[in-house]
Amino acid sequence: MWLDAVESGQELPARIMFATMRRLGGVEAPAIMKVCCYRHRYFGTPMSDLIQDAMRGPSCWTVAEREIFAIRTSQSNECPFCQSAHRGIAGAYMAGDLVDEALADGDNSPLRPEARAMLEFVGKMARDPDGLTPGDAEMVRQAGVTAEAFDEAVWVATLFNVITRVMNTVGAEALEAGQAQVGARFIKAFGYRTPPPVRFLSRGA
Repeated sequence: MWLDAVESGQELPARIMFATMRRLGGVEAPAIMKVCCYRHRYFGTPMSDLIQDAMRGPSCWTVAEREIFAIRTSQSNECPFCQSAHRGIAGAYMAGDLVDEALADGDNSPLRPEARAMLEFVGKMARDPDGLTPGDAEMVRQAGVTAEAFDEAVWVATLFNVITRVMNTVGAEALEAGQAQVGARFIKAFGYRTPPPVRFLSRGA
């Protein structure tokens, strides 16, 4: 259920930013931005800081690999918004057909063996968490994934298990192609943190 407060209840800095996006980019602000900018200090800013660190901070995984993990988690949780958004973002770091091949996880997958093994694990982590066994983790280890890399990928999946549920709860639909492209350019340029006009100019929560 999409709430009116989340649609238009943000403070003035966020509303100005959304209007600028409509005027200059020709697209509506994506649902995730509206969610994260609504009373952002309670949820949006802390969550976006965590996602920025997980997705763009130092890591054993490339940016493209982390985006693929995010998409697989979104697929497993049947979140149309996050699937479309992160397909667009992943496509900014690897060719679109390579994104599809990576997610298909077939013989043509461009992912290295470690990432392929981790992709299977994060998918099961979202799809069937109670079914995970030490054997699943051992298979990842046998593929060459270090303990540090394992923890980093699980953290990405954990964050997206949260955000996909939030977006499903508010009924966010898949992005149109134009929105996904604009969103991907924005994220590639500025990252996942709450935009500065909202972070620093909002007076309330």
